[in-house]
Amino acid sequence: MQPLFEVADVLRKIGSKIENYGLNTWQLRTLSAIKKCRTAELGGHIDACDSCGNLSISYNSCRNRHCPKCQGKNREDWIAKRETELLPVPYFHVVFTLPEAINSLAMHQSKIVYDTLFEASWETLQQFGNPKKCKWE
Repeated sequence: MQPLFEVADVLRKIGSKIENYGLNTWQLRTLSAIKKCRTAELGGHIDACDSCGNLSISYNSCRNRHCPKCQGKNREDWIAKRETELLPVPYFHVVFTLPEAINSLAMHQSKIVYDTLFEASWETLQQFGNPKKCKWE
């Protein structure tokens, strides 16, 4: 079942106002590619059936790794491969989040912010994962 709206529909609705959101050039290029994906803007080709002669137009994809149209199948294949690597043990999903006030900094100084986040996350996991260091009582 096809969704009623796609990410590209939202991006087309926003139009040029997207530049007012403080995104960096890499983010703007990515969103532009997603907006143009499988449209006449990226060109296309004609597919012809050798048996019945039916013709259909297929538009080219953006091939961006963040595009939900282009990478959906690849993502599913990747997940299936990772599932075969799982050990038969319980797993815990842990999420570390940043305060909203840091979002702008994370966009413009991502290396510093994420290096710090991963360092703090690792220290936290080590602390909770070591029962000798962790005082539960």
